[in-house]
Amino acid sequence: MSILAIEKAKKVHLRHPDLSFPLDMEWLAGVEGCECISWPFIAPVKEVKQGNWIGIAQGLGLPERQFLIAHALGHHLMHCGNQLTFRAWQHSTRRQQENDADCCAAHILVPEEELIKVEQLPMWEIIEYFGVPEELCQKRMDIFATTAEKERWCKQ
Repeated sequence: MSILAIEKAKKVHLRHPDLSFPLDMEWLAGVEGCECISWPFIAPVKEVKQGNWIGIAQGLGLPERQFLIAHALGHHLMHCGNQLTFRAWQHSTRRQQENDADCCAAHILVPEEELIKVEQLPMWEIIEYFGVPEELCQKRMDIFATTAEKERWCKQ
C-alpha cells in the first residue's frame, strides 16, 4: 500500500465531490488534465501514458478500460516523465511506480468513503457497483486496504 497513492486519489475525490459510481474515467482523466485516445496497440500493450496523453488499446471491456485509465491517471498524478523502461537498472523503480499507480487507481475507482456504504455486500456486487475488474477489487480490499479499513473489517 502506498500512502502517497491513497492521498493523491483522495485529492481527486475532494476536487470532484459529486462523482457517481461506476466512475466515468475518461471524463475524470480529462478534467484532471489528460486526454484519452483509443489506439490499435499490439498485444501485450494495453495502455501507454506519455505527457498528457493516455493511449488505451481498442476492444477492451469497460471495467478493464476504466482501470487502465485510472492507472495512467495515477502515473500522471504521482510520476513525472516517461513511464517506459529502457534499462535494467530502472526495473525496481519501475516496479514501484507500477504498484503506486495500481494503488492510486484502486483508490480512485473504489474510494474508502464509498466502499463503506457497500462493504457488507458480496464481492460480486461490490465489483458490479464500482464497475471494476475482479482482480482490482480483490487487491483493493486486501493489498491496498488502509489500516483503518483493515481494523474495521476485523471487528465485523
